[in-house]
Amino acid sequence: MYHLYKLLAVAICTCFATVSFADQRDERPVIYLTFDDGPSADGVTEQLLGVLANYGAKATFFVTGQRARKEPEKISAILYGGHAIGNHTHSHVKLTNEPESSIERQFRKANESVADAGGPPLTCFRAPFGATDHVVNRVADSMGMTSVNWSVDTRDWHPATDDYHILDSLSYLKNGDIVLMHDGPQKREKTVYVLEEWLSMSAHLYQFKALPQCVPYGTSEFFATIDEQEVDVQLEEEDIPSLLNKLRSYRFSFQIDSTEQARAVPLNSEYLASRKQY
Repeated sequence: MYHLYKLLAVAICTCFATVSFADQRDERPVIYLTFDDGPSADGVTEQLLGVLANYGAKATFFVTGQRARKEPEKISAILYGGHAIGNHTHSHVKLTNEPESSIERQFRKANESVADAGGPPLTCFRAPFGATDHVVNRVADSMGMTSVNWSVDTRDWHPATDDYHILDSLSYLKNGDIVLMHDGPQKREKTVYVLEEWLSMSAHLYQFKALPQCVPYGTSEFFATIDEQEVDVQLEEEDIPSLLNKLRSYRFSFQIDSTEQARAVPLNSEYLASRKQY
């Protein structure tokens, strides 16, 4: 009889524990904020990062190779803030007007600029103007990158778009929406102002995450080798970008969570190895 009571007690405790855990699960809609055309040359990147940090929001920055080359320290700042980075080509050309060799060069040069700035291999891209076709996607796929467009365009890029219209575009978000905003190349103070105003009113309604397609290491287990001793470090998806710079001085390997990531990592490794020859 004692054992029966004991089993019932364990079952009851387990049941309550399960309910308690479920109650703590965040059921709010997930929103993916994205920023194109940066990093900016006028301090907007830093302002955006500050606003996002104030509200615990993660985002994805689709950067061009030209801008990453000129502002490499901002690539580190984006990653340190726990955000993801995507490829937005080297010079913001319309890829569907380009031959295949040029498409490959645009992607490769942008990847190289981010890698030289200390960034990870890029596993996603956003074509300028959203212009993709089967050739663009085939080239990107061969480089381990997935296409990501958007579902909500704030039109902050258009000179005629005022604060009210940007706020209005953010009023009807649903779970999984990808929001298009901009981090350059023109001044984007309006974007910063509206984002802060909107988050101050609405941040509690949503979860803001980096696009999972753009997080190169997923939720892998890292095995960092420090002083010749292997240390098993469990990392959550949102922790990884912010810790990359801290781990970069160490030798480490990692497990791959998907075939896309498996393709991307060797390409980046080959590139880094080739750079050492010069």
